[in-house]
Amino acid sequence: MSEVSTAKPRPADGLSTGKRVSSLDLSGFAVAPELAADAHAKISALQDVVGQMVREAKVLGRTVPLGGGYADEVGKFMAQYGIGAEGSAVEALTAFGKELEALKNRIEKALAKYTRQDEQAAADVDCVGG
Repeated sequence: MSEVSTAKPRPADGLSTGKRVSSLDLSGFAVAPELAADAHAKISALQDVVGQMVREAKVLGRTVPLGGGYADEVGKFMAQYGIGAEGSAVEALTAFGKELEALKNRIEKALAKYTRQDEQAAADVDCVGG
């Protein structure tokens, strides 16, 4: 089976407004069975790295007194960047981790479907006459 992805951004997702596009149509998603386990393992390893990055970004969220003036501004920026509201590193990394989990689920479903179809095809083979 060849690897195929027919992911198409939906036009209503703000392409002309500059908003982040995250919704993709993955109805044509397929995975080569011989690559599925490897891809799943690599995505899991990437999730571990993302989890570590989230923990490190949360450390940035701790306000550290660096002094006054410019140093104070740097400390506040680091805190906001780490765990601040919209656009913080923690928010972005957490969303990325969720996307990775969804991708793993899609791979698992594609592999299960392939296995079911392969088993069904094997059961349908009639070896009569030799």
